[in-house]
Amino acid sequence: MASITNRGATFQVEVRRKGYPSISKCFKTARAAKAWAAEQEALLEASQSPLRVIRERSIPTLADALARYVSEVTPAKKSAAKEVSFLKFWSSTPISKARLTQISAQDIGQQRDQMLKLGRSPATVVRYLAVLSHVFTVSRLDWGYPVANPVDEVRKPKVSNARSRRPSAAEFDALLKQTNNSELALFFRLAIETAMRRSELFNLRWENLDLAKQFVHLLDTKNGSQRVVIISEVAVEAFRQIGLKPQGRVFSFHHVDTPSKAFRKACLAARQAYVRECEIRQVEPSSGFLDNLKLHDLRHEATSSLFERGLTIPEVSSITGHKTLSMLGRYTHLRLDSVLKRLNQGADSM
Repeated sequence: MASITNRGATFQVEVRRKGYPSISKCFKTARAAKAWAAEQEALLEASQSPLRVIRERSIPTLADALARYVSEVTPAKKSAAKEVSFLKFWSSTPISKARLTQISAQDIGQQRDQMLKLGRSPATVVRYLAVLSHVFTVSRLDWGYPVANPVDEVRKPKVSNARSRRPSAAEFDALLKQTNNSELALFFRLAIETAMRRSELFNLRWENLDLAKQFVHLLDTKNGSQRVVIISEVAVEAFRQIGLKPQGRVFSFHHVDTPSKAFRKACLAARQAYVRECEIRQVEPSSGFLDNLKLHDLRHEATSSLFERGLTIPEVSSITGHKTLSMLGRYTHLRLDSVLKRLNQGADSM
């Protein structure tokens, strides 16, 4: 049950027992390692007493804990709709039938590997693990169950989600042509013109717009602070095309994921139409045209465009809501021709 491995200057002890999370620790001497191993084995033996078995029966299964979490914790979160989908995933896994004290880091690691194998991005997998970790934390701190958090011992996949993809004007026009819903097409136009986040546009209400003065008052943002977004005349016209109302939500669709799904569908249809057109014209289609585009890239495009129009860092950050210069930099990817144009204009004035 206990294994001791010589790591050169230290001795690593690992104690395993079925139904319990494995534990390990390093010692400078083999004697200390053996003593600790014997102590941990004795504790595990004692845990098999009838009293422990009775107490274990009061520990909920992961499925029960997830159901309670959805009912009591999730509704208070801004990302409630997205979190529910994460929790449904964990409810569908084999470990959902096990009690919280029976789930090991290895069990969760297997689910992590399965998600990566199915094509989920490292960033998405990390979010799934973070939600599960919070379920264990709430179970211990708020609900009073004597459980450890095995997610703490799970290696997280390395995340590299910085993107520099900017859709060209031709790409944007092509995907708009393939967006059959006019309201969603206007959603995309506003996303690329205002730099507002998907959730901010989704939750936007008519009473928070002042089209005469060209600003939007966002009361509920990702970072929790209110902000005023100055909007262009192009954005004002897009809002007018939706159909002005005195109050209520600006957009009528009911799920925050609807624009993302529509964007992916439009990109795929636009790419297929582009390839067919190239075949007719007997030219080789560009491999990068309409490829690797995401709805969030419209925010990247809008942020970079604001700088290219001549706005300063404080002006851009007041519109986009970025709190730090480093985060703003992640969303800024200036086009070479735009930089050269402004550089040459400066040289001409000397």
